[in-house]
Amino acid sequence: MVPTDETPVENTTPNRVDNIPAADIDLKDVAKQVSDTWLTKPSMTLIWLTQEDFSDIVESYETTLMSRKSTGSTRPIITGKLKNLDFTLDKDVENIKVYLEDKYGKTDAPSYYAAFGIVKEDHVYKLPHDRNERLAALELLVPAITTHGFQTKQFGLTYWTGQKTLYDSLLTQATTIDGTVSSKVGDKNVLKAQIKKALNALIHIIIGNYPDTYKTELRSWGFQKEKY
Repeated sequence: MVPTDETPVENTTPNRVDNIPAADIDLKDVAKQVSDTWLTKPSMTLIWLTQEDFSDIVESYETTLMSRKSTGSTRPIITGKLKNLDFTLDKDVENIKVYLEDKYGKTDAPSYYAAFGIVKEDHVYKLPHDRNERLAALELLVPAITTHGFQTKQFGLTYWTGQKTLYDSLLTQATTIDGTVSSKVGDKNVLKAQIKKALNALIHIIIGNYPDTYKTELRSWGFQKEKY
């Protein structure tokens, strides 16, 4: 009986899904061992895929997987820096509101908020929560500092120019990392599907060629499901 995804647990033939690990790292390790074993058993063939081609797919999968993990590992650092800077900006923009009140009076000051990118969210005037909108707000705030004569203040032109530059840099890094990771995840998933297709085919061939000892043979190829 050829195993399928619907094969009952009590059946004597192995379940293909169980023999193929789901986790990316486990799949990489099993695929590498299967590739190495296949190289030593040239009599085991697939019409549509050679051992050499499979080896290339596995190598590409490993490279893409490791690159994705390496790139993604830097994202929490950038996320933390952005979070801290957001907190600082939320606190320090209150000084702009004070400057406006001192110059234009408490009643008229809010009418100038929009010129500084300050918006009303959750009944409070502040910089936008969305980071892209916040960056756009900072691009309004910096020139407004000079327009309204606050450039020499403690939280004046030098301060806000530096904060805007830093925010722009961090947000660009975060966007670049996210884009790179997304691309690599797409590449990884394509390769992963190819590897699973090949492994399923090889399992069928092994079972067909070793009807009485396929369990031992599968293990020798690297299909040791207790490890994953």
